[in-house]
Amino acid sequence: MRKILLSAMLLISSTSIFAQETTQLVLHMKDKTETVISLSELDSITFRTPADDGKLSLTCTIDELTPSHATYTIHANQSNDAYYQFLMSESTYNAMIEQYGNLQNHDQAWWTELSKYYENATWEDVMHMQMVYGTKTFQSEEIIRSLEPQTNYVIYYYGIDDNGNMTTEIGTKKFTTPKPGESANTFTISDIEVSYGSVSFNVTPTNNDRYFASAQNVKMVNDRLAAGKTMREIAQEVINVQATYNPDFEDMIYTGEQRIECGCSLEDTDYIIMVCGYDGGVTTDVTTANFHTLK
Repeated sequence: MRKILLSAMLLISSTSIFAQETTQLVLHMKDKTETVISLSELDSITFRTPADDGKLSLTCTIDELTPSHATYTIHANQSNDAYYQFLMSESTYNAMIEQYGNLQNHDQAWWTELSKYYENATWEDVMHMQMVYGTKTFQSEEIIRSLEPQTNYVIYYYGIDDNGNMTTEIGTKKFTTPKPGESANTFTISDIEVSYGSVSFNVTPTNNDRYFASAQNVKMVNDRLAAGKTMREIAQEVINVQATYNPDFEDMIYTGEQRIECGCSLEDTDYIIMVCGYDGGVTTDVTTANFHTLK
């Protein structure tokens, strides 16, 4: 197409006035239609990219990626028009499209839900709080406290005006978090002491790599084992839940020898201590020890 238009430009500049008045330029469009222009109607032909037309243009790049974290940048060609961006797992993204039909319906429902937490706020008020201008770098923790390893995610973004109307096409950037590396760390659990509502114990590791420790209901663990899960997979599930919903999750990550205390909410119940290496995900086999809570 560019070669054809270039030829047209040469034709305009080199033909006589009579030829320009009697010659037509026919543009064959991809939808099989034609646009016919008389050369006498043309003054000049200029090539320009969409970014040059004064309209907002957005792209996204992944700057850093670990098993539990992503840093990404939304690049905007100008800073006057707003856009909205969000991050979610690909499975959630697909379910959202199926449930709401399109992203706008979902986002308006989301803003409506968030407005309930602000006095006298509307969904438009929340939308304005989340509008972004210009090129900006984001951390995944701003939306999801901790990503899950080996999981597909989608960043989506689009231009938006003050009334919630889209001003650009929806852009998406997909990525997959990597598998955590392996650690040679092993653990010894000792000196278990059960109290009402809690258990304390010593953990002695063989190196200074980070590790995760928790106490879980034995029935939950056995049910997942019966369903075909491995202890590593169960530990990763526990980590995912804690990382997502527990604001003190980082307090469950340790290095070196530690005396650790964990809560146990159920009385007279079999529990299991789980200790495993952690670096955005499980990095070792799981070391366990069983105990029974007090009546």
